[in-house]
Amino acid sequence: MIPDTWITPWLAWFLAAIAFATLEMFLPMFIFLFIAIGCLGVALALLLFDLSLTQQLILFIIVTISSLLVLRKSMMRIFRGVTADRSDTDFNDFPYGERVQVLRDIKPPQAGRIQHRGTAWDAVADEPVDAGATVEIVGYAGNSRQTFHVRKSN
Repeated sequence: MIPDTWITPWLAWFLAAIAFATLEMFLPMFIFLFIAIGCLGVALALLLFDLSLTQQLILFIIVTISSLLVLRKSMMRIFRGVTADRSDTDFNDFPYGERVQVLRDIKPPQAGRIQHRGTAWDAVADEPVDAGATVEIVGYAGNSRQTFHVRKSN
């Protein structure tokens, strides 16, 4: 059994701060960090003052909420990062006009399969196309971005 004096209140709060900071690394919800700051604030206060449990809890709540209100916005800006603005005109890798091989017969209205960039994709056409034929990609089929609309190549 652990003696009562082995884990002092400031040590318990300090260990809780470490636990919440570690939890923030594994579950990045960006809230455990502020709880860890609250625990650390109480641990530091206990090194300077003798506080009752009620005072410790009130201080924990005050420090946690204060750090949340003061630091969250600036820390979100820091940790969010920057993303490149890629509009459709800057990056368009749609394979319009690319010639591909038919792997499985396309029999309208049923989809067949084509080989595009090393991967088999569903494809539809306006007319039947036999396996082994070469077709040209002309667009996506309907709203699906996983099925291509193809036509026979000349």
